[in-house]
Amino acid sequence: MAAFDDFSALLLEEAKRFLEKIKESKDEDAKKAYKHSAVLIGISALEAYINGISQELVNFPTTPIHEKALLEEKEVELKNGEFIVTERLKIQRLTDRIQYLYFKHSKTYLTGESEAWWGPLKQSLKVRNGLVHPKEEISISQDDVEILLKSVIECLLRLSKIIYKKEYPFRNMGLQSRLTF
Repeated sequence: MAAFDDFSALLLEEAKRFLEKIKESKDEDAKKAYKHSAVLIGISALEAYINGISQELVNFPTTPIHEKALLEEKEVELKNGEFIVTERLKIQRLTDRIQYLYFKHSKTYLTGESEAWWGPLKQSLKVRNGLVHPKEEISISQDDVEILLKSVIECLLRLSKIIYKKEYPFRNMGLQSRLTF
């Protein structure tokens, strides 16, 4: 699991580095490519962290079967009188999985009033979806990228605090990347 955690952290660092590249570049075509990269990799980092958290929780013997299925994105079926998690994929929305983790461990509904990052994160997911499932040309600003990365970091900090009762190691890093490419 440590290798996957490192990979998740690397994705976040890459997304932050692409934000820095946006700020450094004078070439508009390059800036557009960096924005696209930062958005895609930033949300990939969030999903990787959520998958890592989910995998840890699935391994708890007290986690109910339907919750394991949600976290693993698998179907549940009744077999010989017993509910089992199948190998059949059942895609869950990332927002649903985040809301589940938040509520399960805080006993509070996740709303824009409960967490300031929730609204910006949902909007950032719409930006990502517009890029991944394009129906029209979209324009992504540097501010959009910054909002996305800040909301990803705030989400991870909050989930870490309520699930593990501690903060992620990157809590004071902000948007500065450790990478130099």
